[in-house]
Amino acid sequence: MVPEVNREENNKLNGAFDCNCWFGTNYLDDNLSVSYEDIEKYIGFFIKKQKGSRIFLSHYFSLYYDPIKGDEMLADILRKSQDLSGTLIFPNYFISNREGFEKYLKGKYDSGFKIMRIYPGTHKYAIDPWAFDYFYSILNEYNFPVMINLEELDITGNKAIDWNILHSIAKKFQDMPIIIDGGNTKELMFNNYFFQLLGSTENIYLDTHNLLAFNQIEDISNKVDSNRLILGSYFPYYPYSLSLDRIKNARLPEKDINNILSGNIKKIIGNIKIGS
Repeated sequence: MVPEVNREENNKLNGAFDCNCWFGTNYLDDNLSVSYEDIEKYIGFFIKKQKGSRIFLSHYFSLYYDPIKGDEMLADILRKSQDLSGTLIFPNYFISNREGFEKYLKGKYDSGFKIMRIYPGTHKYAIDPWAFDYFYSILNEYNFPVMINLEELDITGNKAIDWNILHSIAKKFQDMPIIIDGGNTKELMFNNYFFQLLGSTENIYLDTHNLLAFNQIEDISNKVDSNRLILGSYFPYYPYSLSLDRIKNARLPEKDINNILSGNIKKIIGNIKIGS
């Protein structure tokens, strides 16, 4: 039996770490652009609701134009607030110039970047172990987390996800945490795939931002483990309060809610082995 908890009377919830928030000009839809003033408002909202919170930003410029330049721009933003961390986007420049990647990763870590996104579909490169082994080996050595958008693995455009890629990466590089960002793809129809994937690996995690249907959060927590869920808002595509309030009001024990809000990602970030 899952205990019912009165959240209004519960003052024991930890701060929340949002691992999936975008920043900058969206060059495809200006309605999705996010200014620093927007981020300041989000920080104010987030910290007011959950003290000890942190927001992980990704820069649109890194996605749509130049990952190296975009993440340089994002590093300047991170220096403005102690409540921000960065999510770098893998620069496909390193596909043919891979020797500089390790130094680049260390430099970004020192600049406040704690997660790396990969975009094989958008940026046109293969991420199968045979093709990305050099980079995975470095990330695995440092326990550095990787975020993969499910839409980047949709090989037909009809939600035909190549689940084998995720499984093969996770099994070969077991010290590299893999966070699945569903984009707008993650739906109830994928639940069985999630159960199979999480049940057969130990280093795959799900971002929660659109695991909002029926009892998805509760089912995954109870049938697998709450330590495999990571809070993400996917702001501005979703309201930043949506995922946070869904987790805070989940029909789960307080320990599980705290795992999802921040405990799991704190543990992942704390295990990164890159020294300053």
